[in-house]
Amino acid sequence: MTTETEYANTDLDLKSKFTFETLYYELNQSCCVLHYDKSSNGDWHAIVESNNTKGNSNRTAEIDILSIIDALGMLSEKAKNELGLCYFRDFNIGIHCWDTWAYNHHLSPLATAAVANKGFSISITLYPMRNRDGSPR
Repeated sequence: MTTETEYANTDLDLKSKFTFETLYYELNQSCCVLHYDKSSNGDWHAIVESNNTKGNSNRTAEIDILSIIDALGMLSEKAKNELGLCYFRDFNIGIHCWDTWAYNHHLSPLATAAVANKGFSISITLYPMRNRDGSPR
């Protein structure tokens, strides 16, 4: 049985030297904040996903990124200031790597420009093939 490579999700990863409670609260109203905590080095870290992730088989990185960017546009000035203090603002695109020989997941110029205009970066995480028990396939 073969399993096709597929888009998994896109996280917005945020890191700051300062707490960002207002940003966390407001993003949690329109997105899914998976994690918000102070790390062992004393910096604050959040992982945010679009609310489009639940039960939507037509998701793409572009849809998820633009959804989060729309949510960022609705932030209060205080939350935007907290976002501006984040030294790390990265859209991390996740791909489940299975049996497909070559896999392409497209981002349009509109999406890449929106990310760049916000001063954010884009990274890619590849999730390798694993058996159900987590061992390498």
